Amino acid sequence: MSEPAAPALAAGDGAGETRVAPVGLLEQVTWASGSFATGALFNAMALFALFVMTSFLGISPALAGTIILVARIYDGIIDPLIGALSDRTRHRWGPRRIYLLVGALALGVSFALFFNLSALGLEGAPAAFAATALLLLYSTAYSIFTIPYLAMPPDIAPGYDERTRLMSFRVFFLLAGVTAGSAGAPALVGAIGTPEAGYRVMGTVLGLGAAGLCLVVFFASARLPRPERPAPPGALDAGALLVSPFIDTWRVFANAPFRLLTLVKLCQLAVLSTVLACTPYFFGLVLGLGTGEIGAYFGLFSIAGIISVPLWRRVIARFGKRETYLVLIVLYGLGLASWFAWVPGEPAFLLHARAVLIGAFSTGTLLCALAMLPDTMEYDRLQSGEGREGVMSGVFTFVENVAGALGPFIVGLLLEAGGLVTGGGPDTPQPQAVLDLVQWGVSIVPALFCLAALPLLWAYRLDEGVLARMRGE
Repeated sequence: MSEPAAPALAAGDGAGETRVAPVGLLEQVTWASGSFATGALFNAMALFALFVMTSFLGISPALAGTIILVARIYDGIIDPLIGALSDRTRHRWGPRRIYLLVGALALGVSFALFFNLSALGLEGAPAAFAATALLLLYSTAYSIFTIPYLAMPPDIAPGYDERTRLMSFRVFFLLAGVTAGSAGAPALVGAIGTPEAGYRVMGTVLGLGAAGLCLVVFFASARLPRPERPAPPGALDAGALLVSPFIDTWRVFANAPFRLLTLVKLCQLAVLSTVLACTPYFFGLVLGLGTGEIGAYFGLFSIAGIISVPLWRRVIARFGKRETYLVLIVLYGLGLASWFAWVPGEPAFLLHARAVLIGAFSTGTLLCALAMLPDTMEYDRLQSGEGREGVMSGVFTFVENVAGALGPFIVGLLLEAGGLVTGGGPDTPQPQAVLDLVQWGVSIVPALFCLAALPLLWAYRLDEGVLARMRGE
C-alpha cells in the first residue's frame, strides 16, 4: 500500500513565502497523542529510577544520583546532533518521521529492561554498570523520538493562537501520560504481589505500551505537512557535521526569547524532577503511606490538571502567555512550599487539596511554556532565515534532561547526607535525618527553583506584535 500523500501547500502570499494548508483536528490530536507515551515514561522514570536503584539494586543514593546525572549529560551531548541531523535530513517521509520510528522501538525496550534489572540478581558494581548502560540507551532513544517530535509544531500550526490550541491538545495527552506514569504505575506496582515484582511488571507494561503508541504517531504523521524547509548552510562532511550542532546551538542561544524560555524551563523541570525523585521516600518514610496512595495523589494531581486546561487557555487568551506564566509559577512554588508545614496528624483533605491545586498550577505553567516555544522558533526563522527547529528542540530537550537529572542528583546527595540505608527494600527503617531532608526535598528546594525562574521570565518580551512586525519586514 502506498503512503498517504501529505496535505497540499497553499499558495504563497506574494512575498515569496509558502503557507501550509491548515491541519485538521484529527491530525492535530493524533500528533499530540505522542505526548502520552513520553509523559508516562518520563514521569515513571523520574519517580522510581533512584528509588529502584537504592532499594533493590543496593546502589548508594549518591552513586545512583550520579548515574542518572551522567546519563543526562551524555544525552546533552547527543541532543544537538540529533536536532541538526533532523534539520538536514531529506527523506521521502519528510525530515522527522524516520526518527520517530527508530526512537519508538528503542524507547519502550530500554525502559522495560531497566525495571527488570533486579531479576538478574545484580548488586553493587555490576548493578551500577548495567543500570548506567540501560539509562544511556533509554536517554538516546528518548532524544531520537522527542527532538524531531518537538520540532514539528511550527509546521502543524503556523499561527500564533493556533499554537496554543495545538499545545493544549499536547498538554492534555501529556497529563494523561503523567497520570499513567505517576498514578497508574504506582497502582500497578501495588497490585502485583511483592514490590520488586510489581516494578518489573510495571516497566514491561508501560514500556511496551508507550512504544506502541509512538508507532501510532509515526504512521499517522504521514498525513502531516512536509513543507519545503530553508536549506541548511551548505553540505557538510562527517567531521563538520559532528561540530555543526554545537555551533548551531551557540547560534540559537543568541535568540534572546529562546534563551530565556529555555532557562525558565530548566528551573521548572528541576522542580518536577526533584519532587518526583523525593516522592516515594516522602510518602513511605514521612507520610507513612504506601505505593497505592502515591497513585491516588497523582491521580488527583493529573485530573485537576486536565480539567484546568480549558481555563488556562482562556486566561492566556485574555492576559497573555508571559503574564499568565509569571502568576502561575509563583502559585506553583507556594503550593510546593506548603509541604514544609506538614505535621503528623494533619487532616487527609489537606493532602488532597495540595494535589488539586499543585496539579492545576503545574499544568498552567506547562501549557504556557509549550505555547511559547513555537513562537521562539518562528522568531529564530524570521531573524536568521534558516530552519533550525531541530537544533532548538534539541537544546530544549537537553535542558529537559539536565533538569531531569538535577532532581535525582540533589535528592541522592540529601539522602547520602542523611545516611539512607540501602538494599533492604522500601520498609527498611531510616534515620530521622533522612526524613527531615526528604521533607526539604519536596518543599523548599523546588520552591527555590520556582523563585529562580521569575527574573528570567520577567525579561522575556516576545509576543504576537513582535512576530507580526517581523513578518511584515
